[in-house]
Amino acid sequence: MIRRALLATAATTLVAAAPASAHVQVRPALVAPGDPVLFEVIVPNERDAHTTEVTLQVPKDLIPFSFAEPDGWTRENKEGADGSLETITWKGELAEDGFARFSFLASTPEQEGEISWKSIQTYDDGSVSRWIGAADSENPAAVTTVSADAPRQNAGGEGAEAATEGSATATPAADTTDAAPAAATVAEDSDSPLPLILSIVAVALAAAAVLLQLLRRRTP
Repeated sequence: MIRRALLATAATTLVAAAPASAHVQVRPALVAPGDPVLFEVIVPNERDAHTTEVTLQVPKDLIPFSFAEPDGWTRENKEGADGSLETITWKGELAEDGFARFSFLASTPEQEGEISWKSIQTYDDGSVSRWIGAADSENPAAVTTVSADAPRQNAGGEGAEAATEGSATATPAADTTDAAPAAATVAEDSDSPLPLILSIVAVALAAAAVLLQLLRRRTP
């Protein structure tokens, strides 16, 4: 009986805690400084109403430069007076038990530290969840740590450019391949039947000369 009571209490605690943990998340949680990174914003629907809008405040010194476009959602970017991107807003609709995933490429800050992803989640009943608090609050903002110890992603194609440069450096090796047709031509020239033909012609002319000489000797 005691064991059943403990299990029931634990289950009730987990169920009660589930909605509080269903907040907006941003991955990865650890990135290298000054690195192009693929970020994912994961938005679960943590109420009975439907999520229709998500606004993400862009952290300072983070520079988004390319966005994925999920089906059924539109995106609006708001820039500040200096031209930098301040907020990103996605509009659509989530099922009560659904979640959305928004992704984009961005260059991380050069300085190590923590960046906070403050966001606002709006529902079709007019209610709003403000994920802007500290990590231990009821409405925590997602946090990403910028550390030199983190592996670099180098997202956005820089690795592909490096590979292209490497292949360009190796171009001289292709010259040896191009030399093969020339070698084949030389080989074909060495196998030409022309010398044989000339030899046959020379023998025929010599035989004709000998025959002509013999005929002259027989003539009175």
